[in-house]
Amino acid sequence: MGNKVIQIAGGDSSCNSAPKKVLSPAASIRHRPRIQKILLIQPPAFSNNLRGDMNPNAPLGLGYIAAMLEREGYGVSILDAFIEGWDQESRINEEKILVGLTFEQIQDVVRRENPDAVGVTSMFTSQRKNAHRVAQVVKEVDPEIVVIFGGAHPTSAPEMVMADPSVDVAVLAEGDNLIVPLLRCIEADGDLRTLDGLAYRDQSGEMVVIDKTTQMSDLDDLPYPARHLLPMEKYFTAGVRHGGASKGKRAASMITSRGCQYRCNFCTAFKVFTRRPRMRSIENVLGEIDELVNKYGVDELFFEDDQIIAKQRRSGELFDAIGARYKLHWDTPNGVSPWLLDDEILGKMKASGCYRVNIAIESGNQWVLDNIINKPVKVAKVPDVVNAIRRHGMEVGTFLVVGNIARDAVETLDQIRDSFVFCRKIKVFPHASLLTAYPGSEVLDIAKEKGYLVPGFDWDNLIIQKSQLQTPLWSPEQLMNLVAKERLKTRWWLFLTSPVDTLGQLADRFARDPMATVKTIGRFLGGSFSRLVLKP
Repeated sequence: MGNKVIQIAGGDSSCNSAPKKVLSPAASIRHRPRIQKILLIQPPAFSNNLRGDMNPNAPLGLGYIAAMLEREGYGVSILDAFIEGWDQESRINEEKILVGLTFEQIQDVVRRENPDAVGVTSMFTSQRKNAHRVAQVVKEVDPEIVVIFGGAHPTSAPEMVMADPSVDVAVLAEGDNLIVPLLRCIEADGDLRTLDGLAYRDQSGEMVVIDKTTQMSDLDDLPYPARHLLPMEKYFTAGVRHGGASKGKRAASMITSRGCQYRCNFCTAFKVFTRRPRMRSIENVLGEIDELVNKYGVDELFFEDDQIIAKQRRSGELFDAIGARYKLHWDTPNGVSPWLLDDEILGKMKASGCYRVNIAIESGNQWVLDNIINKPVKVAKVPDVVNAIRRHGMEVGTFLVVGNIARDAVETLDQIRDSFVFCRKIKVFPHASLLTAYPGSEVLDIAKEKGYLVPGFDWDNLIIQKSQLQTPLWSPEQLMNLVAKERLKTRWWLFLTSPVDTLGQLADRFARDPMATVKTIGRFLGGSFSRLVLKP
């Protein structure tokens, strides 16, 4: 395959057999006169030895794609190889295991289903190898099966994805308004250059990337995710969900909006859902909740929106409607912006079943927020927000990102300490992530420009628990050691200053998930012993 990449402005998500202007040879995808059956696959996933980074939740993206295909008369099935093999593990190395069905088992399903096309979700760069292995086993079954990739990783790194000859086409950003036109274009032997938001190889082997220019303008046009094609009981039984332990016994994810208007320099979510917040109507959201409650017995929701309160009036009305109709628990594991929270909206959240508010502050140092991260948090106002959340009887969580970089600044170790000191001040144990240079992020561009990527930079290690960056102010080891020490210090400080609250929280977590709580306590005590006793 050639190294040249042909970049084309987005089309209109419709297919023409004869484009007005010839830009390159036609696509190399083999023409299939009739596509009747599509198999959608979520691959197995790498995890650390303790499975502390596992979130076995229903893949909403695949659910939406399946629902769109069903509505247009296609036969669709979904294989979530992760949850279907939740009790299976295979060793990758000393630090990593693979959780889920084996690739031989996945291949058996492909043979049995005998699909015309297979869609593979690839959300994380560090997990990309599993998605590509799925593509390879599909092609081993039948080279003429059309393999389509979608998700955050191909959206941000289409060239990386299309380097794999087992992948025929990658859908960029939202695939809801493209998947049906794409399949019809392949059936008609049409010209993919007239579509909007995809990458493929032309007949000469050169890569073609067509920018995404259109989005779903009315989210109410989307059917509800096809959860009837997913093993919902297995998600409930797993007892693990995005954001930690559940309060209810049957928790399910959903999304009420798409898009985030803010410009944090580490974020790539806008590449999929744009920076324009789009809201589903309250009636539409309630209809999906009705289905979750009445069909699946759901008693807890976790809203996966990037900004569920981006439009406060609409959000307040939504919370009022939820509180009036249901008795549910809910929270927002992706976090909410503290500057959008006030006493009125917090009251509505509590009354509708919200029990935990995660605030995305990212740093406890105002200079870092203003000059590096570019996030409109005002640190001085956060304590009042935290007090208001607690006054309404809800738990508080915080998110930190540490090791931040900009083109003209680097977060110092002292500024990182400021973030943990701030969390101790507001008595919240933070979820601290090491800055990750995801493909498509401003951070990755800066790191390349400044030479901040570590020698031997490895996409496989692009996870929030490891630093793949080095700067003149700190090494990855110094950064990770500091974070581990500050986390430990914060745990002990919270216990010593608020023992009753800490023990109460542990008792509540133990009641929900005894094994996970015991493991957490064990890691804490083990870390304390190694750092406070063994280290000089």
